[in-house]
Amino acid sequence: MVCMDQIVDKLYLGGIADPFDPTVLRDKGVTHILSLMDRPLPAQLVEGFRYKHVYALDLYDTDLLTDLEDCLTFVEDGRQHGGVLVHCLAGTSRSATVVTAYVMRLLNLGKKEALAFVRTHRSVIDPNEGFRRQLELFEVMGCKVDQTHAEYRRYVLSKMAVRSKSGFGENEVPSSIYRCESSPLAGGDTVYRCRKCRRVLFMSGAVMGHVKGQGESAFDWRSRVPANQQHDSASDDDRSDHDDDMKGEKCEVSLFVEPVAWMKGEIENVEGKLACPKCKAKLGSYVWYGERCPCGAWVAPAFHVQNSKVDAIKPQTAVTPVLPVATPLGPARHHQATPLGPARHHQATPIGPARHHQATPVGPACQHQATPLSGNQPDAPPPSVADVVSEDPMN
Repeated sequence: MVCMDQIVDKLYLGGIADPFDPTVLRDKGVTHILSLMDRPLPAQLVEGFRYKHVYALDLYDTDLLTDLEDCLTFVEDGRQHGGVLVHCLAGTSRSATVVTAYVMRLLNLGKKEALAFVRTHRSVIDPNEGFRRQLELFEVMGCKVDQTHAEYRRYVLSKMAVRSKSGFGENEVPSSIYRCESSPLAGGDTVYRCRKCRRVLFMSGAVMGHVKGQGESAFDWRSRVPANQQHDSASDDDRSDHDDDMKGEKCEVSLFVEPVAWMKGEIENVEGKLACPKCKAKLGSYVWYGERCPCGAWVAPAFHVQNSKVDAIKPQTAVTPVLPVATPLGPARHHQATPLGPARHHQATPIGPARHHQATPVGPACQHQATPLSGNQPDAPPPSVADVVSEDPMN
């Protein structure tokens, strides 16, 4: 019995029973089949269809994001050339997650709105908690899988932390996870340098913040859930309120970072020591499957750098240019009298223009006022030659 449901035009969501009746599929115009199962469908069932299989289990830690872009491209191609069926075992979790992501992109909806939209067409959908969180990350990244996004990098690291419990194979740590140690973000990053040799080790953008734990009560083997993966059974609405309450409770006790470029080749084991690449001074340690922060939170993976081994150099504040303003020596001198300004033309001073109106011993006014050398006597006639000769003592 066919039980698939049409979500949007030419897109169907169903379970494992639907591909077993290819005649019905063709009657509905289906040309593409996408399976999200632990094994592919038998070849005879998908003969004559474009078929894609993605290995996926309905588990909390199953990674759908890695293959999500390929799945969405396949769905779009199917709608353009006919119709497409997306299915898993029951058509409620794995396939519903992929179809919801497609609706988010197609209709520009958030996770909650897209789930509600799909549920109106297929009421039984119920993605597991891990898939819901991947849809949240998909929304944060703008309804695309952005491998350079900080949250996506941390998502990949969390998946590697889970895999690390069984050990790493050769070259299993991908080069894409290493962050450049000296690439500041827009606005400027705090630079962390080795305290011994001053080499740049990482920027503040590489610091992995986490929410404070429960103190000593959290030091229990049963509470090893990474701080960035902790969740409860609340509904989406209650969880958003809970997330708002948790804001501002970031731990500042310890320094955990993402893998940095200079660590390449040094963190291939499950755990080990971290040392400065230049002076080889011990910086801290790493444990891929995680460790407990002194605040009580479980951090995974844990690349723990001791605060006492590094110096944090904060970016310098840019100097704001000062706009021109009126000063005693600036343009305001034309509007305000000062001892050195234009007011000298309106106020007499010992050395200013007022000397033309007041007699001084050596100024021009001596031509109009008697002085000790001239008194009130009338002007004497100039001496004659005879007077000069008569006064000569030699005569």
